[in-house]
Amino acid sequence: MVQEVVVLGGGYAGMFFVRRILGNLPAGVRVTLVDRLPKSPLKTEFYSVAAGTTSLKEVTLPFPDHPQLRLVFDEVIGIDQTARRVELRETGQVPYTTLVVALGCVDRFHGLSGAEEHALGLQTLKRTQRTGQEILTLDAYRQVLLIGAGLTGIELAAELRETRPDLNIAIIDRNDRVLNGFSDKLRGYVEQWLAEHDVKVMHHVTTRHIGRDSVETETGDIPYDKLVWTAGIQAHPLVQTLRGEFDSIGRIRVNAEFQTTADPLIRVIGDCAASEHPPTAQVAEFQGDYLGEMLLAAWREQPAPVRAYLNRGTLGALGRAAGFGNVKGVDLAGKVPRFLKMGVLWNYKRHVEK
Repeated sequence: MVQEVVVLGGGYAGMFFVRRILGNLPAGVRVTLVDRLPKSPLKTEFYSVAAGTTSLKEVTLPFPDHPQLRLVFDEVIGIDQTARRVELRETGQVPYTTLVVALGCVDRFHGLSGAEEHALGLQTLKRTQRTGQEILTLDAYRQVLLIGAGLTGIELAAELRETRPDLNIAIIDRNDRVLNGFSDKLRGYVEQWLAEHDVKVMHHVTTRHIGRDSVETETGDIPYDKLVWTAGIQAHPLVQTLRGEFDSIGRIRVNAEFQTTADPLIRVIGDCAASEHPPTAQVAEFQGDYLGEMLLAAWREQPAPVRAYLNRGTLGALGRAAGFGNVKGVDLAGKVPRFLKMGVLWNYKRHVEK
């Protein structure tokens, strides 16, 4: 009997899974990869597309070519767990024996009124392109406001400062300092870099409503010409149509083999899967690779391998010449972490393109 493995999503998790299994795929297994776009996106670099420093070619990679792999470029609109098939907008139904869900995440607006209507974003390539178009074509001295001082917000603000030095760039955040989760030393370094490069950071700001051209806060209105949301994510909404249990940001709970609690035929990896770790590309890559190993072992009727996730560190960019991060417990700031971040990206591209 032919095994029909259907993979939804060609991002970090989906690509690592597909790459892992293709080299050793048994003859009786066929793989269908479904993605809306004909190339795999490097989502961690979308901020540079929005800032105009990177082309689309640099943040997308070709999908692999293999005789047992079918590529379908379409949008998933439903999953029928009873009939074991995926519903696609244009190409109809795709049956599966094993379904791997790696659909990623979307913006989480925390129920804030006006956010979805008026905020730009970076969670899809289409939205990122629109964000870049609207910001980069602004007249000089206009106000760009970012909501959220996490990694994405900081990297976007820094990159924009280099490409559009004429714009007024500000970040509003409800916390006392930027970059929750980083050390005080690195947070201080980034705050100082932003101040020296004329990026205004407004702390302890609680947003009540986002209007067409201003943000209503507890302490008054903040005007803007363009606003970008970088204040949180949640799992793709399609994941929440599956049978199972979910965490606070809509990720579905899975067991040690990435099976949902209610349906062992569905495996969920990446930003869609509940985890003790925050959703990152590094976690998604590990889960995709590990699931590939597990399924290969199952097809060979071998014991499942046991692996543990090891955080290699986090790196962030401050424009093209500076960066920050923590690698193996060591804080880094300046040119070295920026160089290391470029190396990580190069290594990823080399891995998935070989």
